[in-house]
Amino acid sequence: MGDASIRCVQTGNLAERKAMLDGRAAANKPADDSDQQPFELRHTNLAEKKKMFDEKVKGHTAKMSTNPFSNRFQSSAAPKLSRNDPNYGKPVAGSKSERRGKNAAKHINAEVVFLCDMIYQEGEQYEDGTAAITFGDLFQIYTRISNKVVGMLLRARKYGLLDFEGETLFQRRDDDVPILLLRPIQEIRDELHKDQEFEVGVCHKV
Repeated sequence: MGDASIRCVQTGNLAERKAMLDGRAAANKPADDSDQQPFELRHTNLAEKKKMFDEKVKGHTAKMSTNPFSNRFQSSAAPKLSRNDPNYGKPVAGSKSERRGKNAAKHINAEVVFLCDMIYQEGEQYEDGTAAITFGDLFQIYTRISNKVVGMLLRARKYGLLDFEGETLFQRRDDDVPILLLRPIQEIRDELHKDQEFEVGVCHKV
C-alpha cells in the first residue's frame, strides 16, 4: 500500500514474545508480596455491610413488635406507659413524626399571631396594646385569606390571647359579638415568634 501509516512490526518468535511479556509483568509486580492482604481481609467491607444490615433488621423487628398497627405486634413487648409519664402521647424523640408535629405547631402559631395582628390592625386599638373588633368585621377581612377564622379564634381563646362570648361564633348570627384582644400585640408576637421551637401538641407557652 506504499507509505502506510500503520505498520506491523515483528518482534521475534513466540518464545521471545512470551519472555517480553513476562518481563513486563515482573517489572509491574510489587517488590514485597507481604503488602497484599489475605482474601478474608480484602472482603471485610462486605462483612461489615452484612452486619449493619442484620442490625437494622433486628431493630426494625423490635420496633414492629411494639407497634399495635403491625402484624408483628406483641403485647408483652410493648412498653407500659402511664398518663403521668412525660412521654405519654408523644412521638419518639428524633423521629420524623416528632419533626412533623413541631412543624405543625410552628405553622399554627404563625396563623394565631396573624389573627391577633389582624384584630389589632383592623380593630379599635387601646393604649395598653390590646384591641377589639366585631366578629362580622373580622370575618369579612380574614376569610379573604383563610377559611379557618373560627378555629383560630377558639385556639387563641384557649390559650388566653383573646376572648368573646359564647361557645363558638357563626356568621350573621354573631356579627355584632365583640372580640377582645387580652394581651398586648407585641407580647404575643414575642411569645409566638416563628423561630422558636415548640413541643408537639403544645402550640403556645402557658
